[in-house]
Amino acid sequence: MALPSTGVHGPIRLPRWALMLGLPAIIAVCFLSVWTVDATIHRNKVVRNVKIAGETVGGLSDIALRARVDAIADRLADTQVVVQTEIGNATWVASDLGVSLDVITTYESVMKTRREGFLNRPIDWLSSLASSTTADIAIDVDLSTLEESLLSSEQLQRSGVEPSIRVKDSRLELVPGVEGQLINVDDAAAEITKVLQEGANPTIQVATIQVPTKFSNQSVKELVTKANRSIQNPLRVRLNDYETVIDPRVVASWFVLDLEDVTPSLNIEKSSILVSLEELLMPGNTGAGQAQFEIRDGNVVIISSDGGTACCQLQAADLIKTALETGKADQVHVLPNRPAAPREAVNRLQALGIVEKVSSFTTQYSCCVGRVTNIQKFAEIVNGTWIKPGGRLSLNETVGRRTEEKGFVPGGFISKGHLVEDIGGGVSQFATTIFNAAVRAGLDFEYYQAHSIYFDRYPYGLEATISYPRPDLVITNPTPFGILIWNSWTDESITVDIYSTSNVDVRLEEPTEELVDLCTRVKTERIRTWQNQNVESDYFFATYRPEEGLNCDGTPSDPDQTTTTIATEETEPEQDTSQTPQQNPTTTTALANQN
Repeated sequence: MALPSTGVHGPIRLPRWALMLGLPAIIAVCFLSVWTVDATIHRNKVVRNVKIAGETVGGLSDIALRARVDAIADRLADTQVVVQTEIGNATWVASDLGVSLDVITTYESVMKTRREGFLNRPIDWLSSLASSTTADIAIDVDLSTLEESLLSSEQLQRSGVEPSIRVKDSRLELVPGVEGQLINVDDAAAEITKVLQEGANPTIQVATIQVPTKFSNQSVKELVTKANRSIQNPLRVRLNDYETVIDPRVVASWFVLDLEDVTPSLNIEKSSILVSLEELLMPGNTGAGQAQFEIRDGNVVIISSDGGTACCQLQAADLIKTALETGKADQVHVLPNRPAAPREAVNRLQALGIVEKVSSFTTQYSCCVGRVTNIQKFAEIVNGTWIKPGGRLSLNETVGRRTEEKGFVPGGFISKGHLVEDIGGGVSQFATTIFNAAVRAGLDFEYYQAHSIYFDRYPYGLEATISYPRPDLVITNPTPFGILIWNSWTDESITVDIYSTSNVDVRLEEPTEELVDLCTRVKTERIRTWQNQNVESDYFFATYRPEEGLNCDGTPSDPDQTTTTIATEETEPEQDTSQTPQQNPTTTTALANQN
């Protein structure tokens, strides 16, 4: 009898539909499992086959990626960028243009590559196995730095030309202005960003923009039309017995276009009127006199102090200007004459070559105190003096003792470091002012003495004091041209202008200090470059007390043991006479002795 089968079965057969559905599922599960494992391994790394700025960074850790991005940022900062425009070309290093790599944004961009969108990640991962992708770099442009750099280049800008005027056919004529051109900064920023992101040759083509002139051609044309109406009428003038008509071409040359204010103006220049009148009315001059210098509107002229007459007093320019502005030019205008200079005296002064301002210096003071009266009186006496080549000017010899008869009043001065009162106090401020003007004109000093107490109204370490008979200030002229001193003042300042012919360039270095016991010794170097290119250095010194009333060794100063008066403001001490005046006839180096 056959036994029943208990352990053997036939093969299990699955339906075909089950196989068709199960196989893809199995493959998908395997794919996702491999992706999950690989993504877990690369969780803090860059995915495979990612490039940035031409470098492969796939598989790098976040720390390694950050170091790589930093290196790319350094390289980008040193990249030379060539900017080309229709005006010209210029080259900069990217960092000088305010261009840099945004490290954080670039780093985050790389780390997110092929990781955006959860459903897309497996597909991006599979794609990374067969192909590479490039992450964008983030460029940061500081527009203010870019603008400053681009606009500092003369090659990338063309300055506009404002409208102007000229004389043509005895009339004024408009010369049209020309618009300027500037590089378009926004366009430059966009082009620089584009080429650096693409990794292309960092040469960019940038457009320019037109820059209008400050004033329109029409606004100036209206002024010209108005001026021509006054020019067309004959201008008749008379000096003494001589009468003539001024050519309209000459009248037109007196007009000057002023473009400094918010609106343009066409003004009649009075100094030009005087120059023309003096030349055209010479037949009306009579007699002769002694010659002297005068400054008119900043120009050096030579006039007569006695005898004879010539054209013209300053009021003549006002008279002519008014006639033109009121339309009364066709009347006969009698001009006031001035004292005439003899030809030989004029020739002598002209030979000095005093033709232009070569230096100027101004110091300030408080209005309406006695010392101000003294400063202005002293300046009035010295005004107009001149020094021939190789000559000298002593302030004490020129002004003499300061007395009430001469118009000086009581003012403060320093005696042995203490403030006292005397007639003429305050004039050391004029000495300091003319001293600084002379220093900047390249002149020498036979004799000068610095203050021993510093006040901030004077240049630190570069000053001079004066009293009678000592200390004096003696200026010498080492140039081949004459030197003219011309002073002016207001209620709050005194100015000394020096006129000559420019023949030396002066540079003053920053002062240096050293201690001398308790005092401070200040040294200032002056470098003079002469017209023949010869370069000379000399030095100026000043020694300042530790405080008012003390000597350098700390002992009290004694006001009863002095014979020198030094001018100052009544409420502010200036010079202490314990400094010894310096004489130095052979060199321009002036030394201020210690207390």
